[in-house]
Amino acid sequence: MSGFLLFALGFLCGAGLVLALRRGGERDLMGPPPRVARPASSPSPQKVQIDGAPVTVHVRTDVSSDDQILDLIRRGRKIEAIKRMRELTGMRLSEAKDAVEAIERTLR
Repeated sequence: MSGFLLFALGFLCGAGLVLALRRGGERDLMGPPPRVARPASSPSPQKVQIDGAPVTVHVRTDVSSDDQILDLIRRGRKIEAIKRMRELTGMRLSEAKDAVEAIERTLR
């Protein structure tokens, strides 16, 4: 009898979790931004060396020349520039960080 109660309780908790996760609504702000489809004309990834380690960077010229990103980098607000890059491109955090640092190096 107690085995059946544990099974029923587990099933109800699992069903409640599935329903809660499937519900539409606000996006999890701690997760990455939704991926944005890259246009077909986007250049292939570029390989660069950062601190001696090879890194693949996706840099689109229309995004890297965005005035907001350049302004944030010039004012030393790198974290906000990385956030803006992620919003515009849907890049992962590491990709956006590498791209912003690559732009920062070209501005020096």
